[in-house]
Amino acid sequence: MTDGAELGFTFEGRNVPARPGQSIAGALHATGVRTLSRSVKYHRPRGYTCGFGACGDCPLKIDGMPATTSCTAPVRGGEQVRREQGLPAASFDLLRAADLMRPMLRAGFQFRLFARQPRLSKIAGRLLAVLAGGGRRPSAEAAQRAVVARVETAQPRLLVIGGGVSGLTAALAAADAGTEVTLVDQEMIGGRGRVRTEAVVDERGAERSPGELVDELLRAARAHARIHLLQGLALGWIDGLVPVVDERSRTRFELRPDALVLATGGYEVPLMVPGHDLPGVMLADGALRLADIELVRPGRRAVVVADARGEAVAERLRRRGVTVAAIVPSAQLRRVTGWSRATGVRTTGSPSRIRADLVCVAGPRRPAEELLLHLAYAESGSHELVRSDRPDPGARVAVVGSATGEVSYSLADVRFAALAVAEPSGVGHDGRRAASREEKTSTTSE
Repeated sequence: MTDGAELGFTFEGRNVPARPGQSIAGALHATGVRTLSRSVKYHRPRGYTCGFGACGDCPLKIDGMPATTSCTAPVRGGEQVRREQGLPAASFDLLRAADLMRPMLRAGFQFRLFARQPRLSKIAGRLLAVLAGGGRRPSAEAAQRAVVARVETAQPRLLVIGGGVSGLTAALAAADAGTEVTLVDQEMIGGRGRVRTEAVVDERGAERSPGELVDELLRAARAHARIHLLQGLALGWIDGLVPVVDERSRTRFELRPDALVLATGGYEVPLMVPGHDLPGVMLADGALRLADIELVRPGRRAVVVADARGEAVAERLRRRGVTVAAIVPSAQLRRVTGWSRATGVRTTGSPSRIRADLVCVAGPRRPAEELLLHLAYAESGSHELVRSDRPDPGARVAVVGSATGEVSYSLADVRFAALAVAEPSGVGHDGRRAASREEKTSTTSE
């Protein structure tokens, strides 16, 4: 994903080198920056964690825009980057003293303390908001850059959200059958398929590594005449409208698809033990993104905390020069040691103390179902989850891949679902013959 050329940006007054394809957070990690932010309440340090923008541990102020997710923000060169929280700085925060007083600072303590003093309660709320360090306004220039410059509307026959292995497979299956497909992905790098250690089952019933498939699928999708690749963030489902924002071109795409395939994947869940949030504790996907996509060594000496995936993750780390000190079953992990960053783990096994600067947690996965929940609520008026992994012909929506909750899914099932909703015969979901039409696109300015 990277080549030998160098870019650079400014981080709190000093120049940071980077290569094309690296993220802001990845380039900072390569230069030894471990603390990227502070927690709102106790000001505990936070660092690079998930690698795919799911955890909220890496917000930075980039070119005047606060709270930018830095692990998915690509380095373009010349950015001005700062951390947002900390007194006097995020690297050394005196407000971390709140962590020592946490037995007295229970949730909602300020409301109970000033329950009979509404004026003091309001003052305390404002003071705590300042101390938390969040909610900063963007600069005037950043606010102007964030304004959408144009709006494009389109009615794709099939919209696929998610550009990983399952999304690309679905798009190719429908396009090969004659359907015009728009595929939306925020990064367009192949999703978590590049770093997943769990196999998928191909159409011949053989287990395949997603990393072996993703480049092949991406090349095929880019070359396919019926697939339009759209890089941007899908915001939701509003009365059949899917808004997609591409911040690079300052464009909002308003898509009204006839059918929808959700291939949003799944993300890892951290293990809730003391110290699990220290810099140096990474989910396996994040550590492998650094190692395999950004070519940044995530640590020198690692403890891999895992059950089924431990050896596969450890082997991938070893290939990038990381010494794996131990593979620890998740049930044996007692705590992560360290104050400002991880220094190792304590376990119930032997040895009970293992030193490491990287604690790589291959935890359980959960489906990234936020868009599906939004759609289900909008369509049914309730929070009941309506989904079908193998829908009947005529259905409008299919959920495929690990977004269904199945980690090791079948590509045959993905193809079946995509073809069922794509309706290549031209029959609409209400049973009537859908009129043939070309995708219409209009452009307006805001």
